[in-house]
Amino acid sequence: MSDTNNIPARPREIERDARALQKFSGMKYTQALRAVEHPLAQGILGERICTRDIIRVLTAHPALSTDAAGADERITHLGRNGLRSADQSPLELSSEHDYLSVVLAAEVLRAFSATDAPNSDAGSYGLKHTVEEFLGEYLPDFSYVSNGTTIWAAAAVGIPVRGHTTDTDDPNANFGLPSDQVNYARRMRRSSGGQRDSIRAHHHRPPGYTFLQGALTEWRDSRTAPGRWDGVDENAAPRTSPFHKWLVAQAGPGDMGSRARLADDYAAGFRDGDHGVAQQPEHLIGILRALNADEAFLDAAREAIVDWARTSPDSTGIRTELISSSRDDHDGWGAGSGDTERYTYRCPCGRDTIIEEHENTSGFREHDHWFGCDICRQEWQFVDGLPTREWRIEPRRAVALSI
Repeated sequence: MSDTNNIPARPREIERDARALQKFSGMKYTQALRAVEHPLAQGILGERICTRDIIRVLTAHPALSTDAAGADERITHLGRNGLRSADQSPLELSSEHDYLSVVLAAEVLRAFSATDAPNSDAGSYGLKHTVEEFLGEYLPDFSYVSNGTTIWAAAAVGIPVRGHTTDTDDPNANFGLPSDQVNYARRMRRSSGGQRDSIRAHHHRPPGYTFLQGALTEWRDSRTAPGRWDGVDENAAPRTSPFHKWLVAQAGPGDMGSRARLADDYAAGFRDGDHGVAQQPEHLIGILRALNADEAFLDAAREAIVDWARTSPDSTGIRTELISSSRDDHDGWGAGSGDTERYTYRCPCGRDTIIEEHENTSGFREHDHWFGCDICRQEWQFVDGLPTREWRIEPRRAVALSI
């Protein structure tokens, strides 16, 4: 007996999409069916993109179409070069590659968050290159995507699209995507190796970016059909912290090295993607050093960190700057050789140091830290319950003496 009755029925929506693609493109039905059923067309960053919606948007979207002369219908003016170029360079959807170009461009674009309205920082021509560079890294056959295909893809997945309102000859469109995410993606795609590693604006990364990277990498390397994203960026960089909010609230005009100027420049750098969030107070020093900040701002940052520890109820203690470190080998005391690690940190008042030491010798292991500064020893204490290597300090609590 034949096993054909045991073959699962093909979903009706797939068949309807294949017929629509056949009619629109002139493909044979089996060719259209292969395109619609392609593993990369089943929805990576969301539900499968409906082929009928891809076709329908060409005449339904006001930015992509116009009223047909003498007829009660609309016709698309979108061509390969963009808006109002259909006569010179009509769009093509006559092959599986053409179809996947639209679908994959749409996947890249829906990695971004959508905004309510288009903006000029998210132009179709710039994003066309971002799409090409993203896809080309993992799928070389899709390293070229036309401006028109990019506009088509954006409209197909509901991203706001608007053409130029005054220059009717401009083929480009603006999309409703956040400027900071667009700029991040552009910088990442146009960098490589060490340059890419130096980009710190990961708090501006589009939420679906890393999942799509992983899905396309897996397809390229093993032809494994992509899973579907659950909408959560598990590697999202933090966008705020208690210290970050406390510092930014003090931003304003001020002289070089003032708290207000420090906070204002820090907030601007975070907004512009020059650095990430200071999750802990001590991270601020690292951010400033990476930016080669003036010493006046480093001093202002040190004062701000101490002020935070002394005044904020959200403080969990602070760490200070590492000044030097050393590791000295020695023969030990009969049970075997070992070494001694010693780390010297700046103390809060800046006049002396905090010392952290680790004795790593067989039969004699000891880990300790202490204040080398008489002033800070009286004013500060180590936070209880932390491992020696993870010490933090806090202002010394007043001890109530009972008589």
